[in-house]
Amino acid sequence: MIYRFLRSFIFLFFLLVTLPIHNTYAQEGQVVDRIIAVVDDEIILESEVLQFVQDIALRNKGMYQSESEIEELKQQVLEEIVVQKILLAAALEDTNIIVEDREVDQTLDERLNQIIEQVGSEEKLEEYYGKPIRQIRREYRKQVRDGLYAEKIRGFKLANVSVSRPEVEDFYERNSDDLPTLPEQVRLAHILILIQPTDEAKQIAKTKADSVYQLLLLGEDFAQLAMDYSDDRPSGDKGGLIGTTERGDLVPEYEEVAFALEEGEISQPVKSRYGYHIIKLNWRRGEKINTSHVLTSLIPSSEDEQRAQQNAANLRQKALDGGDFSNLAMEHSQDEETSKIGGDIGWFELPNMPDEFRFVAMELEPGEISEPFKTRFGFHVLKMSDRTESRPMGLIRDWERMSRMAMLEKQDAVYREWIETIRANVYIEYFLE
Repeated sequence: MIYRFLRSFIFLFFLLVTLPIHNTYAQEGQVVDRIIAVVDDEIILESEVLQFVQDIALRNKGMYQSESEIEELKQQVLEEIVVQKILLAAALEDTNIIVEDREVDQTLDERLNQIIEQVGSEEKLEEYYGKPIRQIRREYRKQVRDGLYAEKIRGFKLANVSVSRPEVEDFYERNSDDLPTLPEQVRLAHILILIQPTDEAKQIAKTKADSVYQLLLLGEDFAQLAMDYSDDRPSGDKGGLIGTTERGDLVPEYEEVAFALEEGEISQPVKSRYGYHIIKLNWRRGEKINTSHVLTSLIPSSEDEQRAQQNAANLRQKALDGGDFSNLAMEHSQDEETSKIGGDIGWFELPNMPDEFRFVAMELEPGEISEPFKTRFGFHVLKMSDRTESRPMGLIRDWERMSRMAMLEKQDAVYREWIETIRANVYIEYFLE
């Protein structure tokens, strides 16, 4: 099981950029940067392995304490990284496996946004790493791309694996004594109200950007307008200068326009999640650009947050007064996926839910509706649709879950056999003490 866990963890690291915490194995100026393996032309550094080891150990406190346990984990992690390099080599040779720049940018953006939300702000993330966000993006962009390649070829190889009914029954017979007890489960529905600037605030930001752009067309100085009007003060104080960046450093909407400009050209206002940018391309050298911008920001205010909370509270009250929760969700929820089905978000194992949802769900009985609560998505009103107690797994009652477990076992066997086949044709050398 540990190998399957490690493989999943490392896939998620490459795919989602689980940014490593500071390495306690390399403190007090001692830099760990020794090559410990080579896979074809790809090297594996000891620091890379130790980042995974430390993160896994901290996520599983108490599981890896002795020096021998840590050393065993280190060997297991190294082996799984070797497998990832093998997958990457195979993916790069397969002309059917394609990873677009937009996929890399989207995946990197999503994960970085999650991390920024966790640490509190972009500034705190930069302080944590001691480097600007564009450098963090640049350093992890290759890992994201590699992860996408590896995941795609693995998915391609396992796409046609299936299990028959006898195989599921056989899986149950072989594992019935070791199957886990199912934890308490809850079925939830919600109404989500996003925290957004008012339409008036959006229009004000757009009008301001359009006005600045008109001044530029009349010949006004870009740097002076940035100093006078840009809401991005670090760059505004420097005449709007962002500086030199590489593809992937900045948000996709900005880069798509910036890379299409001629040197010295100024764009019309471009919208991103930060607001409206007027971009000037100072120069371009291949995949590097030097740009300046004027930003009119779109940041929700405290009034916007209070308005969203009150809206959520009003909808909760309508439900308590007899309004149908599903209809209210379909009409008012801003979760585009679940609003179509009355806000239903499905079954969850209560102990494994995110804390912000779990703490609310723990206090609800079936049919009850929560007070509005805030997450990084906005304000939620949560309804407990159903609840089941912890119980042993059964073949018939949990057929779908059992089928998935049998499928995972079969996929794991197919995957390992395939890896061993292609491994025989890949140059691998270890440099261990």
